[in-house]
Amino acid sequence: MTQEPISPIHLPENYAEVLYWKLSQHKKLLVVLNLVGLALMGLALPLFFAWARMWHPGIVSLELSLLQMVAAFLAIALTIVLHELTHGLALRAYGAHPKYGVMWQEMMFYATAAGYAFRRNAYIVIALAPLVGLSLVGMMLLMLPLPDWLLLIVIFSVALNVGSAIGDMWLVRVALGYPPVAYVVDEKDGLRMFMPVVEV
Repeated sequence: MTQEPISPIHLPENYAEVLYWKLSQHKKLLVVLNLVGLALMGLALPLFFAWARMWHPGIVSLELSLLQMVAAFLAIALTIVLHELTHGLALRAYGAHPKYGVMWQEMMFYATAAGYAFRRNAYIVIALAPLVGLSLVGMMLLMLPLPDWLLLIVIFSVALNVGSAIGDMWLVRVALGYPPVAYVVDEKDGLRMFMPVVEV
C-alpha cells in the first residue's frame, strides 16, 4: 500500500519545518551540478552504446541525415518532457496532483506537487523515478531490431536523461540527511523537510 500524501498544514502536531532548500538560491552549485550532469552524460553514452552492441554487434557511429538530425532534436525535447512526466506519474502514484512548468532564468524544467507532504522514502522514489524508469525503458528499446541511426538517437536520449537527473540526485542526497520518519514537501526547484519536534 502506498503512503498517502498529506498537506503540510495537516502534518502531525509534533512535526515542524527544519529545512527549506532551493537549488536556485545556490548559483555556484547550480553551475557545478550542470557540469557534473554533462560529465554523467558523457559517462553514460559509452555504457549505453556498449549495451546496444550486445544486441546489435554491427552498430557503428554514423553521420545523420538532415531528417535524422531533426528526429534527434525532437528526441531531445521528448526526453525532457518524458523526464518530467515520469516525475508526475510517480507523484500521482502517491495521490498528488502534479503541476509542470519551466523556470526560464535557471533553465530548469519541473514537475511539482506543492502542498503535499511525502514520507522521505516515498520522496526518494519520486525523485529517482525518471533516472531509473527511463533508463530501463531505453535499455529495452536498445534490444529491439531498430536501424542504427535510431539506436544512436535512443542512446543519446537515455544518456541525456541520466545527465538531466543530476538535480534530482542532489535533492535525494539532501533528503537522505534526514531519517525515514521525516516528511518532504516538493518545491519547483527544492524541498522542505519536516521532522518531529523533540520535547525537552
